[in-house]
Amino acid sequence: MTAADIRALGYRVYEAINKQNIAALEELFDPRVIRHATGEIGIESVKNAVAHAFPTTFPDKCFVVEDVLVEGDKAALRVTVHGVPVASGQPQPVIIEIFRIENGRVAEVWGAGTSR
Repeated sequence: MTAADIRALGYRVYEAINKQNIAALEELFDPRVIRHATGEIGIESVKNAVAHAFPTTFPDKCFVVEDVLVEGDKAALRVTVHGVPVASGQPQPVIIEIFRIENGRVAEVWGAGTSR
């Protein structure tokens, strides 16, 4: 994949998350994806994370990809979380993730953030 392909994949992942499009997630993630921050392996962990990303208390929650930097087979993403309450003068919560791409799919994810 080219750097442009990998960058586009990063945007497509968050588009699928925002739409809670499980079928798209199954195409974008390797079935044996490793989520290092949670110690989970497999697409089911991704689907569970998406199901819990949109609690009923924040129905307008959405993730906005601000930056995608690509190096080799990895993409680093800076994502802001909108639709959640923040204290006056405070920034929106941020997620930083690194995706490793293999065979056109996300095979590994490392992440950290201040998301609610």
